[in-house]
Amino acid sequence: MLRKLIYMLFILSLLLGTSLVSIGQDSAMVEFEITQEMVDASPYLQSVIPRLNQEYDTSEFAKDPPYRIALAAQGTSNAWSALFDAHAYWYVEHLGEDVVSEFLYGDAQASADIQVPQVEDLLAQEPDALILVPMGAAALSAPVERAMMQGVPVVLCASAVETDNFVTEVGTNLYAIGATLAQWLIDTVGEDGDFLMMTGIPGTSTSDIMEEGALAVFDSYGIELLDKQAGFWSPAEGKKIMETWLAQHGDEIDGIWSGGAQMVQGMISAYEDAEMSIPPIAGGEMQNGFLRSAIEHGFEFYAWMYPNAMITICLDAVIQILQGEPIPRFIDFVDTMPEARPFTDAEAEDYYRPRWSDDVHGPVTMPDEKLAELGFLVEEE
Repeated sequence: MLRKLIYMLFILSLLLGTSLVSIGQDSAMVEFEITQEMVDASPYLQSVIPRLNQEYDTSEFAKDPPYRIALAAQGTSNAWSALFDAHAYWYVEHLGEDVVSEFLYGDAQASADIQVPQVEDLLAQEPDALILVPMGAAALSAPVERAMMQGVPVVLCASAVETDNFVTEVGTNLYAIGATLAQWLIDTVGEDGDFLMMTGIPGTSTSDIMEEGALAVFDSYGIELLDKQAGFWSPAEGKKIMETWLAQHGDEIDGIWSGGAQMVQGMISAYEDAEMSIPPIAGGEMQNGFLRSAIEHGFEFYAWMYPNAMITICLDAVIQILQGEPIPRFIDFVDTMPEARPFTDAEAEDYYRPRWSDDVHGPVTMPDEKLAELGFLVEEE
C-alpha cells in the first residue's frame, strides 16, 4: 500500500500544481520533480496511473480447478531470468496438481522475434490463462489482444505492452525507479557531473521505461550524458562497454546510471582490471555478486529491487482471476513484498547473503532447501 499511496500523492501533487515526489525511506529517500508535461509525454504513465484505481471483473473467466496455465517467459538468458523460472516451477509444485494440473512454458531466449510465435503456440494449446513476460512492448501487443479475444486472461509479469487490453500487470512503477536513480546520482555527484548510462534490453518496457524516467530527470537539469549504451543485462556486455568507456573517458567519469546489477558486475570488473577507483553507481540491486563486490570496493551506490520472485505473485493473480474474483489492474510487488525497497551502500551488509551464490537476486521466497537443490547456495566454510 505504501507504493500505491506514493502514486496517489503524485497525482494529487500534479492537480495542486506541485511536483515533488519522494521514493524510498531512511538513507535511501530520494526526492525528484516531475511535471504534467512528463506525464503527457509518457504513454506508460498514462496507462499505469488510471489503472491504480481500477479493478477487473473476472467473473467471465471463472472455472473450477485444476487449471492449465501458460507462462511465456524471458527464458534462461541470464541469472535473473533463470531464478525467475526456478521460482515459477517451485511455486507451481507448491500449489499442487489439484490447483495447477499442467504448466505450459515458453523460453523466449530474451527475443521478441522468438516470443511472438511462441505465444501463438501456447495459445493453440488452449490454456486457461497466460502469464507473459513481454520481450517487446510493441511486438507483443497484438498477441496479448488475440489471447484476450480468445477468452484467455492475460497477466503481464515484470514488463508491459502497448495495449491496455489485458487483465492485470504485476511489477512496479519503472518510470519512477529510473527517475529516482538519476536523481540520486545528481544529488550525490552534483549537477555538473559527467555521467554515463547503461540500459538493459532495448524494446522491453522494463528497460525502456526506466530509461525514459531517467532521461526526463537528466533533461530537467540540462545534463548531457557522456554516452548511453545498451548492456542487455549481461555482465560480459557490461564489462565490454565499460572498458571502452574507460579508454575514452577515464577519470572524467563522475557517475554511472545502470538499469541492472548484472551489468554493474561487469563494470566493476572493468574498473578492477584498470586499477581505477569506482565512481558512484545508481542501479545496483539485491544481487549477491554485486553486493559482494560493492562491499569489497566500498563505492557509493543506490540500489532498487526487481525480484524474480514476483512470478509467485503473478501465479497468485492467475488463480484469483480463474476463481472469478475481482483483481486490481496494477499490482505492485512492494505491497506483497515490503522488503523489496530501495537501499544504499550504507545498508549493503544487511542485504548481502554469504550463503547465496553470486547469481541470486533477492528477495527470495523459495526455502533454502530448494535453493541448495538448484545450486544457488554455496558451501559454508
